[in-house]
Amino acid sequence: MRKMIFKKLYIFSSSEKKAKVIEFAEGKNIITSSPVDGTDRGKSVIMKSLYHALGADCYFDDKWQDDGKAYIVNFTIANEEYYTFRCNRLFKVFDSNHRLLFKTIDRHELAASLGTIFKFAVKLPNRSEDKLEITPPAYNYLLYFLDQDKLDGTNFASFKQLAQYPNYKENALFYHFGAFDDNYYEIMHKLESISDEISRLKKDKELSESMLEKVFVSIKDVSYSKSIDLLRHDIERSKEQYSSIAKTLSETRTKLIEIRNEKDELQRSLHSLEHLGKLNENHISSLLKHRCPLCESEVADTLHLRVMKYNTNDDIILLSSDLQISISQTDKKIAKLEEEYKDGLSKLSAYEKSLGNKTAEVNDVLKHQGLIEVRDSITSDLVTTRKAIEGKEVSEKELKKQIRVYNDRKKEINQRYYELMLADKIKFGLEEIDAKGFEKITNSFSAGGSNKPISTVIWYTNLIKLKNQFNPDAINFPVVFDSPNNAETDLTKRVRVYEYLAKNIDDKNQLILSGIGFKSDDFDGVQFDKVIYLENAKYELLCEEDYSNNSQLLIELSKTSE
Repeated sequence: MRKMIFKKLYIFSSSEKKAKVIEFAEGKNIITSSPVDGTDRGKSVIMKSLYHALGADCYFDDKWQDDGKAYIVNFTIANEEYYTFRCNRLFKVFDSNHRLLFKTIDRHELAASLGTIFKFAVKLPNRSEDKLEITPPAYNYLLYFLDQDKLDGTNFASFKQLAQYPNYKENALFYHFGAFDDNYYEIMHKLESISDEISRLKKDKELSESMLEKVFVSIKDVSYSKSIDLLRHDIERSKEQYSSIAKTLSETRTKLIEIRNEKDELQRSLHSLEHLGKLNENHISSLLKHRCPLCESEVADTLHLRVMKYNTNDDIILLSSDLQISISQTDKKIAKLEEEYKDGLSKLSAYEKSLGNKTAEVNDVLKHQGLIEVRDSITSDLVTTRKAIEGKEVSEKELKKQIRVYNDRKKEINQRYYELMLADKIKFGLEEIDAKGFEKITNSFSAGGSNKPISTVIWYTNLIKLKNQFNPDAINFPVVFDSPNNAETDLTKRVRVYEYLAKNIDDKNQLILSGIGFKSDDFDGVQFDKVIYLENAKYELLCEEDYSNNSQLLIELSKTSE
């Protein structure tokens, strides 16, 4: 069993010189504050920041300025320790010794790289081409995060931009449950490939039949002069297309030179910035020894100079992240233009060959015997194409038979889902929910008032149970539920929700909950491993002390060198 454990969360605001560091226990955790006036202390910010640092986009409150923050999460999987760093769109992942494993500004690249660590990545067919691809990281965490403002029954509403994939809810769920594993997608890929090939072969067949019909007409009544005119017209048209491609190649080459020069300038700026950072750190070291960094003379009071140097460090960190993002964007532009240039060269070569062949044929009038040969060739190709279609359709039928095995697995999952949901409906007295809504996991159901958050919580919890039962070898992510009791829930129901979660989320998953006024005495037979009590002022989650004690980690992980 592969289990992820959140060990520490770091949130930095370099502009304010403030930070927050939270340490978690391996088992059950709860973040709480005063029952009297405990709102707006930052519980939700902490909860959202965990998966935000791992590539998901959460709904932060408007008062929280996310663009100016850097997030670092220290986590373990199978006793291997890692660090993730996020600043705006820039992501980095490090090992336990802070060695850079990879960095990117692209979510798909991030998901693929994290997949090598998780040994898991959700794959879905994209909307534009219906081709399978590794999804952004948020789809990996769908079952494991609940936003207190997005307790919306059977809808995944806690992360942004999930609807970019068609029918993502069903496909993602069954991928998590192991019903749609990599083998399933391999079969689906083969099916798609065969389906595309059958479609192409049928188009070829239609084209061959159409050409054959025209050849029969030409054999009966061929006009040599008309054929020559058509051939010459075709050559002139090819020349125009050749000139157009050559012009496009020239323009692409010019753009490549400009963008590569732009990249060189950015890299020089980065190297200069690294040098400046090292020099600034040396100055700080001298000042800490009460030595002038320029003349080595003794300086009694270095506070003002150190403040200036620390400010310079913060500016270097932010500028370094911006430059790294710009370089990554420039690399993508270069790669795209190089691909366009390569494609243009291929087209140019093809047209050169075509022009040579057609020019050589201008003085050769198509003879009747030539049309006969064309007819025989097309007829032979048509027979071959028809046989190929028959063979592909047999293969397609066999693959569909294999897919039925996965459909049987889906049926088994749906049956277990019905049993779990029905038991919890009875347990919590959710009479307003029709049990018919439990017959398929893709069905929706709704509850009103204080029952809405409860129904949402039991839905998510049972999805996690299904994952652990039907796909136990896949990684188990931490369960992070932000204030699952919700403000509308009465005290009795709040206690029951926390007890339910603590008892039903077992040691297969780390559990992190939040809520106002938590008291361990209120719960029967439930023991939390760590209670994190927030005592800061409203909207003042970050503090200068945490920044001072941990800024060196931020500086180290922000460096550009690998």
